[in-house]
Amino acid sequence: MKLWLKVSLCAVVMVTLSTTACSLLLLLRSGQSNLNLAIDNALANQQIRAASWQSAMQTQIDESYGETAARSLAKYLMGQLGDSSTALLCGTDVIYNTTTVSPEEYLPVTAEAQQYIIEDIDNKTMLIAGSAATVNETRYRIYTIKDITHVFTGIRELAYSFAVISLCVILAAGAVTVFITRALLKPIATLKANTALIANGVYGNRVTIAERDEIGELGEDFNRMAEAVETHIQELRDEAERRTMFTSALTHELKTPMTGIKGNAQTLLATKLTEEEREDALYAIDAACTRVERLSQKLMQLIMLRQSGNMPLSPVPAAMLIADVKAACAEQLRIRGLTLITDNDMGSLMMERDLLADLFINLIDNAGKASRRGDIIELNAHGGIISVTDHGIGIAESELDKLTQPFYMVDKSRTRKAGGAGLGLALCDEIAHLHGARLIINSTPGIGTTVSVVFDAEGAQYEKANQ
Repeated sequence: MKLWLKVSLCAVVMVTLSTTACSLLLLLRSGQSNLNLAIDNALANQQIRAASWQSAMQTQIDESYGETAARSLAKYLMGQLGDSSTALLCGTDVIYNTTTVSPEEYLPVTAEAQQYIIEDIDNKTMLIAGSAATVNETRYRIYTIKDITHVFTGIRELAYSFAVISLCVILAAGAVTVFITRALLKPIATLKANTALIANGVYGNRVTIAERDEIGELGEDFNRMAEAVETHIQELRDEAERRTMFTSALTHELKTPMTGIKGNAQTLLATKLTEEEREDALYAIDAACTRVERLSQKLMQLIMLRQSGNMPLSPVPAAMLIADVKAACAEQLRIRGLTLITDNDMGSLMMERDLLADLFINLIDNAGKASRRGDIIELNAHGGIISVTDHGIGIAESELDKLTQPFYMVDKSRTRKAGGAGLGLALCDEIAHLHGARLIINSTPGIGTTVSVVFDAEGAQYEKANQ
């Protein structure tokens, strides 16, 4: 069942219930009011007639009247004061009764207080009111019998009128409700159509927000959801593309050393070589195996970093980190003929000490590969930023965004010659991310490169050194 039909049916049911309740309430009140009015009129007429008759009797009768004369006078006076709805009884005798009803059968009057009863008699609704009156120690009973069938007939007619009016109101309300509901729910149909498009792989459509009501808010939420889905799908596509490129690069990187291993192994097996040539072939195989081993270690480290997500960090003084890095790089820098200078005004830093040291060791190793013998490499820690700066060959601006991609190398021949696998900066980027920091690379060809690890990014924590 459609939503608009459900809402319309609920609205019609509510209108029906409320209209019926109001009609019944009005009908009951109106009917009761009319009935009370008929009863009050009958009781008032009966009371006035009884009082007038009793007063006239007491005025005209005396002790000389016998029973027959007294009853004749009573009948005469009731004929003068009564009407077609009046009856007068004394004992078991009916002195005066112009109706076809025997009131004593339905309302035996036992006290002078006024009484009444409503009875269905001969397909009519009759109101019988009566009271007793004593004249010269003779007890009389005076009745008024009123046909009030018209009151109940009026109630039935009123009920029929209410039913017709209620039916018209319900039908009109139902038609209006259906029209309004379909108009109000039209944006939901648009949402449904856009949802179907998303289900079919079309993520670019958005809903136009016409009103700032609940449906408008739903539309805004839908647009945000669609934006998030589109972004997520794009991220998945980018990730799939990166993995494809990663696999292609890995295949290419493995192919080079494996080709060298296979070629030298076949040469050793199939060719008679001098001892020196055999040693050269074995050294070449060893170098290729070392490269494959180094590549596999870097890959494993990168995979473990990406899978770890979060790791416990503890406060470590930046000076201690810099000392670790300086000691680890000292021998390589000496061999390359490079000098490392440091400057630090940072205090403690939330870190995993070994991982963060590995990050800066990688950066200094890259800086050493790009530098010339006698150059200076700078390691500076200021204001939540630790940077490594070299004065080497630099990197073109068009290459900077690709540097943190696995296996990407600006100069492949130079990188392989220096023993690199193209994974260093990818590892650095992952380590920085785990510390809530970000990697920023600035470089100018011919002047040098600065790689900064910015710890004032959201999630990173550091302290300024005590002055």
